[in-house]
Amino acid sequence: MNTNRLTSSPNRLAIVLVAALLLTGILIVVLWFRPYQLGVGANPSVIAYQPRVAIDTSGFTDAMGLVGPRTDATDLAETAQAFTQLGHRNIPRIDAAMANAGPDRKIEGNLAKAVLYSYEGVPKQAYQCLQAARTLAESAPELAAAKLYTIIYMQGIVSLRLGEDENCLMCRGEGACVLPILPAAFHTMPEGSERAIRHFREYLQQFPDDLEVRWLLNVAHMTLGEHPHKVDKNQLIALDSFLTTEHSIGAFTDIAHLVGLKDRLNHAGGAVMEDFDNDGLLDIIVTAKDPTTPMAFFRNKGDGAFEDVTVKACLANQFGGINCVQRDFNNDGHMDLIIVRGAWIQHKMRLSLLKNNGNGTFTDVTKQAGLWGPINSHSAAWIDFNNDGHLDLFVCCDQTPNRLYLNNGNGTFEDFAAKAGVEGRKKYCKGATWLDYDGLPDLFTSYLGAPSQLFHNNGNGTFTEVTKEMGIDGPAIGFSSWAFDFDNDGFLDIYVTCYDRSLGDIVKGMIGQPHARDISRLYRNVGGKKFVDVTMEMGLDRVFATMGSNFADFDNDGYLDFYLATGDPDLATLVPNRMFKNLAGKGFADISASSRTGHLQKGHGVACGDWDRDGNVDMFVELGGATPGDRFRNALFQNPGHDHNWLTVKLIGVKTNKAALGVRIKAITNADTPLTIHRHITSGSTFGGNPLQQTLGLAKATKLATLEIYWPTSKTTQVFTNVPVDQAIEITEFAKDYRKLDWKRVPVPK
Repeated sequence: MNTNRLTSSPNRLAIVLVAALLLTGILIVVLWFRPYQLGVGANPSVIAYQPRVAIDTSGFTDAMGLVGPRTDATDLAETAQAFTQLGHRNIPRIDAAMANAGPDRKIEGNLAKAVLYSYEGVPKQAYQCLQAARTLAESAPELAAAKLYTIIYMQGIVSLRLGEDENCLMCRGEGACVLPILPAAFHTMPEGSERAIRHFREYLQQFPDDLEVRWLLNVAHMTLGEHPHKVDKNQLIALDSFLTTEHSIGAFTDIAHLVGLKDRLNHAGGAVMEDFDNDGLLDIIVTAKDPTTPMAFFRNKGDGAFEDVTVKACLANQFGGINCVQRDFNNDGHMDLIIVRGAWIQHKMRLSLLKNNGNGTFTDVTKQAGLWGPINSHSAAWIDFNNDGHLDLFVCCDQTPNRLYLNNGNGTFEDFAAKAGVEGRKKYCKGATWLDYDGLPDLFTSYLGAPSQLFHNNGNGTFTEVTKEMGIDGPAIGFSSWAFDFDNDGFLDIYVTCYDRSLGDIVKGMIGQPHARDISRLYRNVGGKKFVDVTMEMGLDRVFATMGSNFADFDNDGYLDFYLATGDPDLATLVPNRMFKNLAGKGFADISASSRTGHLQKGHGVACGDWDRDGNVDMFVELGGATPGDRFRNALFQNPGHDHNWLTVKLIGVKTNKAALGVRIKAITNADTPLTIHRHITSGSTFGGNPLQQTLGLAKATKLATLEIYWPTSKTTQVFTNVPVDQAIEITEFAKDYRKLDWKRVPVPK
């Protein structure tokens, strides 16, 4: 069933949502159905029921229309107040407006209240409103025909969320909401899922071909341990292809509750794993899209636990942030952070450039740096595009020109985008990826609602668009992206996710059925001369609804794997996040089930790094949706480990930027059949933050025959030979030798 869901922006309402009901002079947000006149003598036995209308069950779209005015868009505290309890503040107005309304309007009012209660995270009250709406709808055949099955569908969604809140959200142990659901994670408070099953069955009796409702029925049964044996055979969705153990690299374990990372209830936002205090341990920073929620800084204590040092670090007043990216923008040896805000909404917000003071605290230097003006942004990307040793900043913008901030080298930035020719399409720019295929950093941008662009760096401060000439064709509904050398041929390839999605088409991909949507693209770099679309050839012709993402070599075989996290405001989008194993550059295999990383909750910022220093890359996923009612607890997936060797490399620039961004690594093993591994220093995806130190998987190699480091600013190459494996080393630009780091494994709680 095609429900024509929102695909491009919060204000493009393909679902006939959000209309003004003017009663007693009060504007409220409602669902708008075709008007029906109450009939007389209608026969219920011949009612021509209408299928559900597609609807944002999270209430996000409606709530964003209720944000009040602000006097200062750069004031994060004032913005937080404007967004506080949008649903609760407006529900009394709906009650007042419904006081003297007829049945039709009262149904709409109760539906509007249900959506806002869902937004606020109170599904029981939402259900009561839906029950009131249902009673009214059933009182007249014409009303029932138009609205009853939309109400029944919403009753199922709200009930399913109640089950999530009472079980998954409150269960802080391993396995909650990970597909396949283990017996230990079956719901012990079954009311929500049982009621969801009842309503979804009721809906499917009338509309049995609705694949999305069928999927949600199956999920509800899974939460109770009743799949497949208690699912009606006509509605059963078998997951045999998804549950395959072929190419398994072992099961990851979510240990966030054991290490102090599970207490925070999070929304959609960014995540970075990086050493922010220069103690050699990887810390974690997260942000939340919700302007009322402050960021959080978790310091790795080195004893198997993280400590929340947000207040100590002077970061508690940094509210909101759909994304964040770390870099040492001033070359002082301390990792700084940029936070971007305002994506998906019309309310502009400012950036935050947070300077690391080197003493455990940060200072907001946004205004001094010249980055103060409010914008709507989803992502940012650092690079030294002119090779002067200072990191410049590209900021993606919604419906306005993108920004390219030139680093002046004195703590200030100048918007250089117009001069450089990279202002872009003035659409919803969702990702910017810097890559080097000819010796200078080039720029790839992805858009929600417009084709991607590739800009060639001319070496004189300007760029030329070469999208078509280089073979880039879509997607037109793009999202996060990254550059990586998936086949180890020495040339950076591009992966760009596609956000053209429906729940039904995602499910079709999981069960091996054809879909009717555009897809993400994997572009292979052919010798730096052109890109070729190899998506289908690599086995990635599926629909994912990806927002957050990132890549790493999870099994240390020398080839980069990746992880895709589902993002969608709609509460109905309950599908597993996905992990893909790289099959030696010949294809990718979905290992989500066998790796135990197929989390059903919304995933946004993804950060992959070796937090416990055992040589295996672990993965932190910032979980939670777009609203207070779709919050969840973050996950830290502990890598099970593999019988492969590794080398961790930390680089320090001298003439090149100190963070070594853009530096290239080439490693050749000493095996009988040597493996050549190529890496490019980056934090990975545009919606995730990997550490800049690189963990190289070396398969069975016992030594590196050669290790080459190319520094783009000085244009020099260091070559080291016979490098031992299973260690961490530090290499400084121009140094004659590397320095072995004194790494001790961090104990992991059991």
